Amino acid sequence: MFPLLETAVRVEPLEGEGLTNVLHLVTLADGRKAVLRQPKVARDLPKFVVPGAPRVLAQNARGDVLVEYVEGRTLADALPVSDEVWARIGRAFRVIHQIGLLHNDVNLHNIIVSEHRATLIDWDGPSQGNPLDELAAFEEHLYLHGTALPQAFWTGYGTKPDPNLLRLHRIAGCIGWLASEDWREWAEDDQLSQEKKDRVRNWRRLLAKWLADQLRTDLLAAEVAVLQHGQRPEDRHEHRRPQHSQ
Repeated sequence: MFPLLETAVRVEPLEGEGLTNVLHLVTLADGRKAVLRQPKVARDLPKFVVPGAPRVLAQNARGDVLVEYVEGRTLADALPVSDEVWARIGRAFRVIHQIGLLHNDVNLHNIIVSEHRATLIDWDGPSQGNPLDELAAFEEHLYLHGTALPQAFWTGYGTKPDPNLLRLHRIAGCIGWLASEDWREWAEDDQLSQEKKDRVRNWRRLLAKWLADQLRTDLLAAEVAVLQHGQRPEDRHEHRRPQHSQ
């Protein structure tokens, strides 16, 4: 596949929690370690260098990629982590957002943390976009793991967006994810273990519950406003002229 693999002294399956890639840990002849990532479905890979991303050693047109191995643990496995680690994660996000890039798959298994650094891995589909969409998605994945973004993350990131605006982006992203084909594809993937299928099924349930809670909160807030003003919504408009003529 890759000339470098011909010099490998060891290739072994790499256990991971990813849903779309087959992984192998490769030990090269010079002692370096690398990860061979093979997508279950062929795809294009970015043709540019991403600051802070693991170095790409080889890649092909099918989407197979050999990248340098990053020492550490996934954020999913490392939680809870210290404020220093959260600040490093915030800085990792800041580096890419400041140049206008989004990672586009910021689940907790794609963030490797160690004593000295935090690294975003699996750069399959970076793009330009609104950083608020990515920050909201990160909040959503943390929620699925039972935690939330601490202030230390924002300290590393350098700025904290308006919470209400971030919440709106998260609601929109949650609706988009729930309406996507991801759930059907995972359910029909024969290569996924039952444990992983149960996990994503639980994710979907949690997302639906969170979204329902947000919409319910908005409705309750509207009811409180009505009670405070002593008017029903229909009463507030009954003396207005129609905005469009018949």
